[in-house]
Amino acid sequence: MQHLITKIGKGQRVARDLTWDESKEAIQLMMEGKATGHQVGAFLMAMRIKLEAVSELAAFTATTRAYMAPINMPGDVNVVDVPAYGDKHHTIHVCVAAAIIAAAGGANICFHSIDNPTASSDLARVLAELRIPNSLQGRDLATALKDLGFAYLDLALYHPPLVRFLELREELGAQNLFHQVARLLNPTRARSQVIGVAHPPYLEKIPEAVSMLGGHRLLVFQGVEGFPELSISTPALMRELREDRVVPVHLKPQDVRLPLGSFQHMAIPQPSSTIPLPMQEALIIAKILNNDITDRLKDWTIYNAAMYLYAAGQAPSIATGVPLAQQILESGAAAKKLKALSTAAPSAHAISAETKVVHV
Repeated sequence: MQHLITKIGKGQRVARDLTWDESKEAIQLMMEGKATGHQVGAFLMAMRIKLEAVSELAAFTATTRAYMAPINMPGDVNVVDVPAYGDKHHTIHVCVAAAIIAAAGGANICFHSIDNPTASSDLARVLAELRIPNSLQGRDLATALKDLGFAYLDLALYHPPLVRFLELREELGAQNLFHQVARLLNPTRARSQVIGVAHPPYLEKIPEAVSMLGGHRLLVFQGVEGFPELSISTPALMRELREDRVVPVHLKPQDVRLPLGSFQHMAIPQPSSTIPLPMQEALIIAKILNNDITDRLKDWTIYNAAMYLYAAGQAPSIATGVPLAQQILESGAAAKKLKALSTAAPSAHAISAETKVVHV
């Protein structure tokens, strides 16, 4: 490990990339507890400064995948893998509403993430407020994807060794290479992936790494707060991988006949100090899916639902996915899908008449 740290930690001018075998060895030493805590911290921070090369990203991911078997899916289920490892501070998890609309339109969307107890809200807690299972694993998750078109995988249950390194973010004060590995992990080995990133260099690196890992179809873009969500307020810088060909895409809402919005349109309107933030988000998402919201928040949801429908092969383009998503929402199909997904009993802390909209 000392040799590997030395190779990547000499500074930007003289640091060298690791070979595939060296990258594999580094992951094995860390995963198996053979590297000391100081060595792990030094390696992760040196790699953050150097930035991972494409081959390193692919090798790190391939080695990490080898520690856990993939979740088997029936061959006729075309899953879209959606990692969600950003940090929400200012906007709602619109990806949930968008994915449920897409699921109502025939898509099979698999989210995966981890709990973030230091955040005021995270994806798992929002799903819990919507009564959508957030601890499915293995065959149960595969069944949910096949029968309902939507499922959430808690990475801490699926791949505990990887999550240990994701949790170092709080201690180190920054994301590390394992956050990119988690985005590339693809537990079901889905043929289609949608990845949101925060840092532009990964727009170029991730498509090549996915191709090296045998991936077939990918949309990667700078997402809202690093999430797999297109912004309604700014153009999206995107790369699309289709069968080994990478195409740059510059997309804005007007290109798909949706009005340009502002950052405020993606935030929680009139946040409450007395209701927990995950519950507030769940209320808004339920209202969206019941077609009770008709402003720019609806437009933002439609925009992302169209993107998921396209990634799933249910629409020939994002532009054609927009009217399809609108029809799914306005027909009541999205509300029915939410009801089908909401399998648990209502929570005892759902206190007002308004909160009942969550438990449709």
